[in-house]
Amino acid sequence: MTGSFLDRHASEPAFASLDGVVVRTDIRSLLGPFQTLPGYVTKYPEVVVEAMGNLYSEYNRAFTPLVAANREWETDYQYCLGDAPINWCVQIDMVGLPETFLEEVGGMPEGIVREILRKGVFEIENSIAMYQLLENLFPWDERDSFFKTCFRALLDGLRRQFGRPIALLAVTEPKYRIMLESEFGRRVGACLTDAEVKELSGFDRFFDPYEFSHYLTSNGGKCKYLLYVRASDPVIKLQYPSFLVTHPLLSDDVMRRLIKENALTFNVDNPDWPVGDSRRINDTKEYMSPMGMAFPIKDMAELYSPEFETFLRAQGCAKPKAAMLRCKPAKGTYGCYGHVARVMRDGSKALARGISQWGNYVVQPEMTTPVITNTDDGVVYTFIDRVFFGMVDGRPKFLGGVRNLMPTDTEEVRKGRIHGNSSAVYAEIVC
Repeated sequence: MTGSFLDRHASEPAFASLDGVVVRTDIRSLLGPFQTLPGYVTKYPEVVVEAMGNLYSEYNRAFTPLVAANREWETDYQYCLGDAPINWCVQIDMVGLPETFLEEVGGMPEGIVREILRKGVFEIENSIAMYQLLENLFPWDERDSFFKTCFRALLDGLRRQFGRPIALLAVTEPKYRIMLESEFGRRVGACLTDAEVKELSGFDRFFDPYEFSHYLTSNGGKCKYLLYVRASDPVIKLQYPSFLVTHPLLSDDVMRRLIKENALTFNVDNPDWPVGDSRRINDTKEYMSPMGMAFPIKDMAELYSPEFETFLRAQGCAKPKAAMLRCKPAKGTYGCYGHVARVMRDGSKALARGISQWGNYVVQPEMTTPVITNTDDGVVYTFIDRVFFGMVDGRPKFLGGVRNLMPTDTEEVRKGRIHGNSSAVYAEIVC
């Protein structure tokens, strides 16, 4: 715990009637069924939404040097560049915001609230997933959910702005397979029409690597689609960093150039670039340091530097030498893979091993997640918030969010990993 304003609220146990868990079996995903708390809805006050929107704008600006380092051709990311890079849609993973916190900050100036929230952000992701799940977890009075209404409007706005349809592109076969199973509820080989892709995700088409190559060949090398690229490595690569992933698209310079020309996401790397290479941008966390959210390290010795102690004090750590830390690879991983959690400055073999496998790390104080007891059934949960923003008409737009709760007696919580799994229970965040 850092002793920050948000941590103090998160440290206070809460009790509320959350109603009962409803199991959703109607969402087409092989990861289901999913548990929800439809009677538990969190409403963010206007100042919190504004502050998070401004953090999203900062995030876009922080991508300026990252995009410059990653660009290989003049046409790279041409649909994402304005006065600053534009990450069209992002997911902000952060400490859950307790009701007492939301009540207290409601009357505070936006700038103060923004600095409080800055210390509570785990990371920001620019290639979101599980569209059908996010859209359909919380239907409202037989109408579309808050997220679905906003996300579909964002996609429609991009189609109008650029006059082109939008396709999902999985750049590796393992990524395509896991997306097919988890996001569309189909096994490899099963039929999935473009109409079903549109219905379930909002996108116009879903390409696997080989289908995309065939499409280009049959279309004279031209791509009529904007590409929402899903470039993250498969989980087996995150579990075993030495595992070799085959890149049928990105290893081809001509193909990679075409993908980057049409991409709506800043996440396309040359697979030949070494691990940790400064040009890599996929699943990057390098924006966190210039945003004041994390401290970058290349080796263990930097945990003892005066600069790191200054950073910890700025995060609210009254006793920096005793602070518990969360260390994450700066590039190439997502979720909690590669994390070294609850480590102190006196060193960790796991952290040294992680640096040797993944390259540079970023370090934050370990944050306190709130605890709430459902008075209806006595279940005690801890939770994080996942909120979504997009750029609409040149301004940040709140797209809704999901509160990810997990019972405190689960093994994943004991390990400090609060994420989407079979134990997770989901509740809606609106404004």
